[in-house]
Amino acid sequence: MRDWKWQEEAACSGENLVLFFGSDNERQPEKGIRERKAKEICAQCPVRSACLLYAISEPVKYGLWGGMNEDERQAERRRRMRHNIPMAQAPAMAEFKRCRACRRSKPVGEFSRNAKHDDGLSLRCRPCIEKASTPTWARSSTESVA
Repeated sequence: MRDWKWQEEAACSGENLVLFFGSDNERQPEKGIRERKAKEICAQCPVRSACLLYAISEPVKYGLWGGMNEDERQAERRRRMRHNIPMAQAPAMAEFKRCRACRRSKPVGEFSRNAKHDDGLSLRCRPCIEKASTPTWARSSTESVA
C-alpha cells in the first residue's frame, strides 16, 4: 500500500491540472511556457523529491512531476539503469543555492521566484534584495554597506 500523504503538502495542490499535464493539441511554444510556469511551482515545493521519486519509480508517463517532464524523467530512468541506481532511491535534489550578492549557500526557500532563470529562482536571496532596495541613509549604523 502506498503512502499518498506527501500529496497533501504539495505546492501544486489546488492548481489547475492543465498547467502540469497540458491539453490536447498543445503546440511546442505553449508547452515550453506552461512547463516553465509549472517548474516554478515545483522549485518551491516541500515534497518535490517524493513526487519525483514516485514518478520515476512507477513510471509515470505523462505530465510534469517533481519538476521534470516526461523526457527528463525518461533520461533520469536511463541514467539510473546505466549506473545501477535503484529506481526507488530518492533523487538528489538541489536544496541549496548560492546567492550572487553575499556568496553564501542558502536554502532555496530564501530565493524569490523568477521565471527568467533556468531554476525558476532569483539570483540573489531575499535579504540581499531587500538590503539593495533599502536606501543607504535608512540602514542602521551597525550594518555594513555593500
